[in-house]
Amino acid sequence: MKPTIAFLGTGLMGEPMCHNLLEAGLPLTVWNRSTEKTKRLAKRGAKAPDSPHDAVAGADVVITMLSDGPAVAELMFERGVADKISNGATRIDMGSIGADEAIEHAKRHAKQGVAYLDAPVSGGTRGAAAGELAIMAGGKAETFAAMQPVFAPLGQATHVGPSGCGQLAKLANQVIVAITIGAVSEAFILAGGG
Repeated sequence: MKPTIAFLGTGLMGEPMCHNLLEAGLPLTVWNRSTEKTKRLAKRGAKAPDSPHDAVAGADVVITMLSDGPAVAELMFERGVADKISNGATRIDMGSIGADEAIEHAKRHAKQGVAYLDAPVSGGTRGAAAGELAIMAGGKAETFAAMQPVFAPLGQATHVGPSGCGQLAKLANQVIVAITIGAVSEAFILAGGG
């Protein structure tokens, strides 16, 4: 049986990711602060309730793709959305948040019987649209294995260790990207004689 997915945050990255989940035939419910961003997905068959609480109710998997850690904490815990996630469900945070925040979120969800993966992505909007994201997942190995049908339409997922390790791997990736950009810039300057 295909897992039912609630996806919160259908912005530049989230919307194309949702299109790929729908293309794979996965039952999808979407929510975004701006409802305008969920209309195209609703036309393709996603459910689009007005509240995030309604979106997560009864879902097997809850994915967040939000701007940062404080935005996730505000939605999940301050607004009480986490309380509506079913016992036995899995929450996957695919945005970039702090490793310490990911560890804390994992602990809070575990108290409610909800499994957790921090699984940030690399590949940008092109990778999201093509279903070719690099997904770096932290959390329990068995949770990661169970989520393969969810990750497969989105890209290549790699389990990198316990909770928080997905965020650390993403941070290391960003350091490599930044250093590479700097090196290429220096090479252009050198080659140009400047």
